[in-house]
Amino acid sequence: MEEDPLALETRRRLYEAVRMAPGTGAREVQRRVGTGWGETVYHLDRLTTSGLLHRERSGYQDHYFVATVPLADRSLLKITRSRSARRLLIALLEAPGSTVPDLETRTGLSEGRLSVHLRRLAEIRVVRTGRAGRLRTFELTDRERVLRTLVAFRRGFADEWIERTLETWSELFRP
Repeated sequence: MEEDPLALETRRRLYEAVRMAPGTGAREVQRRVGTGWGETVYHLDRLTTSGLLHRERSGYQDHYFVATVPLADRSLLKITRSRSARRLLIALLEAPGSTVPDLETRTGLSEGRLSVHLRRLAEIRVVRTGRAGRLRTFELTDRERVLRTLVAFRRGFADEWIERTLETWSELFRP
């Protein structure tokens, strides 16, 4: 039995890639680290078996998290792996009570794409709906939690627009 699961350089690099971008899939970890597919899968499995990483299945993809990421944040982080979902979350942070036409304008996303992400966010109880006349409105159920999560893990997004927005908020929002 191996004493230290992080004794190997490859495992340390894989672990760090997951730590920096929680919710990442194995292919993305592989690209970030530059390892072969078999090597990546083998070492991610070893890190998972050792308890340093958690693997969660979502649809057809496994998502990896370091063990210190709270269970409650994992569902949100899985969704934030999508650039369009992050844009939507930022729009909802900036303009609570937005309608789909408002969100289309703010994010540049299609109605169909917004619908998919709003449904997923509603399923994990991050978004709730209301009414403004005949239109449905959307707002975050826990603005502070979403903001904290996005700010804490912003370096793993590789998205300049989101990074600039969250950098501004992280200056204003000191936990």
